[in-house]
Amino acid sequence: MAGSQAGAVRTLDWVVIGAALLAYISSFLPWYSASITVLGIDRSTGVDAWNAGFGAWFAVLLLLAAAVVVLVSAFGGRLTLPVSTPLITLGLSALAVLTIVLRWVTFPDASGGMDTRKMDRLGELGDFDLGSAFAVSSGAGVGLYLGLIAAIAASVASLLTLRSAGSNVGRTP
Repeated sequence: MAGSQAGAVRTLDWVVIGAALLAYISSFLPWYSASITVLGIDRSTGVDAWNAGFGAWFAVLLLLAAAVVVLVSAFGGRLTLPVSTPLITLGLSALAVLTIVLRWVTFPDASGGMDTRKMDRLGELGDFDLGSAFAVSSGAGVGLYLGLIAAIAASVASLLTLRSAGSNVGRTP
């Protein structure tokens, strides 16, 4: 009986479900990482989505909610909603894309807002130049990239599902 109900899930719905699973898996990978090198000693660290701030973990929850909406509607659950399921999943996944991008641009940079010309002189101590002995880098990790890809895939699949249902959303007049 479960096998016959699984056929009720359309291909694009599977994309939304798969994107939610990918986002969940990516939430445990580094979303932000930083590394420092001082006199040849390297140290690095990273944080996952659950520790990278609201914009990271909330986006994962939005994509999981989109998958739940798809699964409940596909398996005959009663959803009394004022709009269609594809429109809800499109809204959730588009909001996930937006929150991931906002989280990405609000990550701190390695220079801490300092002028990079001043950072270049940071290694100079009079006539003693540390040169490349001091380096700091930071940025988005692989988890953020996978989460963003998942959110975009869910958005596109939801838009295509909405368009195939006869909606004019995303069509040019």
